[in-house]
Amino acid sequence: MKTTRVIYLLNITLIIFNLILILTPFYALLFLMILGAFQILFTIIIGFHFKEMSPAIKTNYLIYIFLVASVLYTFFLVNKGFLDSGQQLITLCFVTSICLALHNLFITYKVQK
Repeated sequence: MKTTRVIYLLNITLIIFNLILILTPFYALLFLMILGAFQILFTIIIGFHFKEMSPAIKTNYLIYIFLVASVLYTFFLVNKGFLDSGQQLITLCFVTSICLALHNLFITYKVQK
């Protein structure tokens, strides 16, 4: 699948660029949102090949979708004022987002193999 190879290469390029931006944390956090949007798009595209995936990749894919939905829901609750937007919660969400970005990279790597 040529599409998944392109997705993987684009994904790793975006993650490396984000890692370079860590030198200026503000820009890294802003770019993390752009990276997340691209990775959600990648997830949707890869979802069209769900039947062709191995059971291990399917499990990782479903876990990734659940975790992304959880982070997005947490941001929604903070934005609407249902949760206290304390520094610890915001930091946890961003650390979780970075971990999810690496998990998405792992999934795209396995799918393109």
